[in-house]
Amino acid sequence: MHSVFRKSLALLVLVLAISMATTTTLADGGGHLWFYSKDPDDLPGPQPLPNPQDYDPNYLGTDPDPWLTESIVVPSSEWETPFSIWLGCAQFESLGTKLVVSINDDASDVIESIKVGVVSKDVEDDFDTSGVPPGPLAPHGVFNSAEFYGCAEYDVGDLYSPPGSPYKVGIVVDITLKAGVTEVPENAKIHFDAYGLTERERWIRNPYSHDFTFVIPEIGTIFLAAASFSALALYALKRRKYLP
Repeated sequence: MHSVFRKSLALLVLVLAISMATTTTLADGGGHLWFYSKDPDDLPGPQPLPNPQDYDPNYLGTDPDPWLTESIVVPSSEWETPFSIWLGCAQFESLGTKLVVSINDDASDVIESIKVGVVSKDVEDDFDTSGVPPGPLAPHGVFNSAEFYGCAEYDVGDLYSPPGSPYKVGIVVDITLKAGVTEVPENAKIHFDAYGLTERERWIRNPYSHDFTFVIPEIGTIFLAAASFSALALYALKRRKYLP
């Protein structure tokens, strides 16, 4: 009888230990944020957020460049400014979410400021060039690369898992080039990470295999896109007005 009791107690302890370990793992790393280069609502019918690796046409697998590997990469041929990226919470919630914008040396040579939403930050004055990642981000990929210049954080707000609302957010990013810039290096890049806190005050972030990089296009493409953006915005507004 005592033997059965001891075995039962040992089994209960084991189950509790596994449960606690699983909960901790999920809270620390199982919950995640996902980036997209297009609105994930484009999928037909209500469903959980899709894995960008399977859904986003701009997802790139393994690449020698740490700024590009296992990342959503928007090439210069598809680049516009201002441009939109989407961030979704695929598991748990992300409270006080921060968008971390990193740039390389080539980008810092030509960019004066980067505006996210209504907040603009000057590259020279407001970007952290220490190389120490903010929040729970590990010194991975871009932060370890020799071309890393610095990063800045922007507030995104609270996100929740589907079917919570809001579970994703469209983020408008605008870039201002330095006065007199006539040429953009072909290797200039802007990289995005994100993190927040769960209700249990545990970190949640995007997996390093699911981050986001923009390759900055030639200078002519930037000015052409900026000139046509107002027309595109007007078209989108009209289209939204007449759609149910």
